[in-house]
Amino acid sequence: MINGKYLCSPVTGVQRYAIELFNHIDTLLDDSAYQDIRMVCLVPKETRTEPGWKNIKLRHTGVTPANIWEQFELPLLARGCLLFSPANTGPVLYARQVVTMHDAAVFAIPAAYSVLFRVKYFIIFHILARIARGVLTDSVFSQGQLAHHLGVAKDRFQVIPLSGDHIRAINPDPSILEKHGLNKNSFLLSVASRSKHKNFERVLQAESFREDGVILAAAGGSNQQVFNTFEEPVNPKKVKLLGYVTDSELKALYENALGFIFPSLYEGFGLPILEAMSCGCPVLCSTAASIQEVAGSAGLYFNPLDAKDIARTITEFVADQTLRSNLCARGFSQASRFTWNLTARATLDRLIACL
Repeated sequence: MINGKYLCSPVTGVQRYAIELFNHIDTLLDDSAYQDIRMVCLVPKETRTEPGWKNIKLRHTGVTPANIWEQFELPLLARGCLLFSPANTGPVLYARQVVTMHDAAVFAIPAAYSVLFRVKYFIIFHILARIARGVLTDSVFSQGQLAHHLGVAKDRFQVIPLSGDHIRAINPDPSILEKHGLNKNSFLLSVASRSKHKNFERVLQAESFREDGVILAAAGGSNQQVFNTFEEPVNPKKVKLLGYVTDSELKALYENALGFIFPSLYEGFGLPILEAMSCGCPVLCSTAASIQEVAGSAGLYFNPLDAKDIARTITEFVADQTLRSNLCARGFSQASRFTWNLTARATLDRLIACL
């Protein structure tokens, strides 16, 4: 059984993981090696998304709102079956479960989250880390962080990396460029929420040190029910706030940006890095958290706590075409090491082992 509560939420990194994972698992179920596996995705009645799977069955169930449904109705509906909860949370009264915990950000940087969100995750993570049959996570960094903050052994968490190769199948929508007056190679792209740990504020500070004429285009919104956000005034001549963009618009931005900047202070994985690299967009990124684990030798790194170092790195990047070309080539190579097919196969094998 699959905990399909994630289908009730807007698509962020966690939901993207679940979407791509189950699309690829659905394909793998055609493989003779998995012919005896049957999977059903249980979703709350309020769910409107229809994934269009061939082999995974979708079943609308229950009468309560999603959060209550997950904790009280779902364990009754899944009774006797192995339940897979892919989006951090799952029913705390159900031990026959595999859960993916993507990071420990709520413990490491609590100020970035609302009080209710912190309390919810504290309870759920501490219980599931101890009773679930299996716990998956995205990176070696997250494995260590979760073990530390939850007080359990590292080997409790199996690392299965994510991918960004889904972006290759998306048709770009270049109308986003005309809408915001963006020209090819005239802007650096940032994709993040306005949560403080995403560190967008220091990139804005770095803009005051730069005179190269390349502007910053920032895609992404905020969710104040989850994050504590900031409102920073911007210079419209140097920064364009794009707000929420579609996947097709995002691909067009990756393909036309001079580079992609990822300044985050805390990431369990950093999926946008691989999306950018898959689109041939060279990456400038923070040295923090799991980021070097994902970007490898294909990232141009800066100190995320130093706005002047961010500005210096951007200036070096903008001025050196050979550097950008090398980063682009290394980016394609680095991104090719991560595929959703590998993620899906490793996850499915782990689920089978937990039956």
